[in-house]
Amino acid sequence: MLNRVGNSVSSIFVLLLIAMAQLGYAQVPDTPQQEDILPEADPLKVDRFNVEFLIVEGMHHLAIDDKAKALDSFMKAHQIMPENAALNYQIAKILKDSDDKNQALFYISKSTEKDQSNYYYQALKAEIQTELGSLSEAIQTYENLYKFSENAPDDYLLELAALYLYSNDLNMALNTYDRIESRIGILEEVSTQKQKIYLKQNKLKEAIEEGKRLVNAYPKIGDYAVSVAQIMLSNDKKDDAINYLKSYLDDYPNQALVQMELAKLYRQNGEFELALPYFEKAFTSEEIPLEDKLNNFVALIQKITSENEQEKLKALGQNIIKIHSTDANAYAANGDLYFALNQKDSAKYFYSKAVNINGDNLQLWQNLLSIEMESANYKNVVKYADEALTYFPNQPVLYLYGGSGHFSLKNYKMAIMNWEQGKSIVYGNPRLKSTFAAQLGDAYHANQQFDKSFRSYEEAIEANPSNYFAINNYAYYLSLRKENLDRAKELSSRMVQANPDNATFLDTHGWVLFQKEEYEEALKYLEKAAENSNSATIVEHYADALFKTGDKDRALEVWKKAKSLGGASDLIDKKISEKKYYDASI
Repeated sequence: MLNRVGNSVSSIFVLLLIAMAQLGYAQVPDTPQQEDILPEADPLKVDRFNVEFLIVEGMHHLAIDDKAKALDSFMKAHQIMPENAALNYQIAKILKDSDDKNQALFYISKSTEKDQSNYYYQALKAEIQTELGSLSEAIQTYENLYKFSENAPDDYLLELAALYLYSNDLNMALNTYDRIESRIGILEEVSTQKQKIYLKQNKLKEAIEEGKRLVNAYPKIGDYAVSVAQIMLSNDKKDDAINYLKSYLDDYPNQALVQMELAKLYRQNGEFELALPYFEKAFTSEEIPLEDKLNNFVALIQKITSENEQEKLKALGQNIIKIHSTDANAYAANGDLYFALNQKDSAKYFYSKAVNINGDNLQLWQNLLSIEMESANYKNVVKYADEALTYFPNQPVLYLYGGSGHFSLKNYKMAIMNWEQGKSIVYGNPRLKSTFAAQLGDAYHANQQFDKSFRSYEEAIEANPSNYFAINNYAYYLSLRKENLDRAKELSSRMVQANPDNATFLDTHGWVLFQKEEYEEALKYLEKAAENSNSATIVEHYADALFKTGDKDRALEVWKKAKSLGGASDLIDKKISEKKYYDASI
């Protein structure tokens, strides 16, 4: 253990008083004032009394952190005893702390000239020289410190080594670290510095050997073995690192940090079967931080494919939960695993456990809502969106989910309320604002508030002219109502130009043209749409266009096909039986 430097204020105070007893006093010129106050007194006794009083007064001011007054008292004493080493030391300390380092160096030099063996004096002098940038002088002062005081604390050797390092004198730094070890044995901070020096000197073998010396000195500290392996790794010696860690674990099999490091190396090599047993041991240790476990767990999720490996990964996930049962991230990671394996029910279970423990993770709520939405569990979508909003009331995406849940449940007024609220807190994100406006267009239309619906679609398109889903629904609803068909044509034309193979978009544009009685042009788009879709509605639209362009036999065939697909209009049977087109809007 390092021999540390203790608090020196009280000891220096004692030194000051002892020094007064041992050292002679400087001659003080006679002054009228002194003769007036003490006309019969012995000058030596007067000086002694004055100095003692001034020193005590100065130490008192130091004790209450009034350095200015302390300096004033010490300087008055110094006028009487200018050669007193301890007094010069105290003055130097105050001046150094006051950032008057040149003056501080002057006074501390007086101290070291008077008493070379006092390591307090030498250390303060070296510290001041260092702060002044006089590194070579500071080095010499530290060397003098140990030259004249062999029993000086070990701390100063560390300072000396640091100065050699800063001066790029690596060999002398190593020499100094060796001196430290000869005094107190092997220490982590010393050994680590030596390893860094060897690496800087391109002495890889020596760096590794130094690391192993530290491991041998403290064999049950796994960190040291990991550090040796990392030196090997950083020098393209991965196989050596693996073999070293395996050998270490043969002797110390319960070192979780080493198990974790070895497992990571195998994982990075793609050797998952070799990695998993070490992960299993490491994951059951409380010594390994959860974050480290999760980082590796997520990496494994992304790589492991075989069924056997998947089952082992599930077991690893359970180990994480056993050790970290109160941490939401442990459950969230298991949710991620099952989500990646497309086992959505299990993923949902773990995500719900995670948010019950800690609801302050927005991503977990989004994962959970995504699964429920995909599973068409709309009541749960509404439930979880409402719960999430108690934690994140200013997150628009949660209103988006909540509105979607209500819309799917045909609670159109609640959908509108959610989406209007969400849209109102979107700032600086026109695409998201467009999404909300488009959803509102759908909800208002479903609630038969057609004017608000069409205004919402216009808002969506203005915010994001490439929101083709908004354009599609808007144009289609306009065509069904036979309103503003020129606007519908303009928008749907732009839409199919950008998406020439999208059957839904082709159908919408074709139907807009159909409603404008541009039947020949409509037929082109509706035919292409029907070729790329099995939607009964799209196929029926194609048949309607065939009829309007005079191909009645082909229209009858296609109407029959639309009926067979299921989901055609209520008029499909009438069209087939009467072999005639009927307009649903009439």
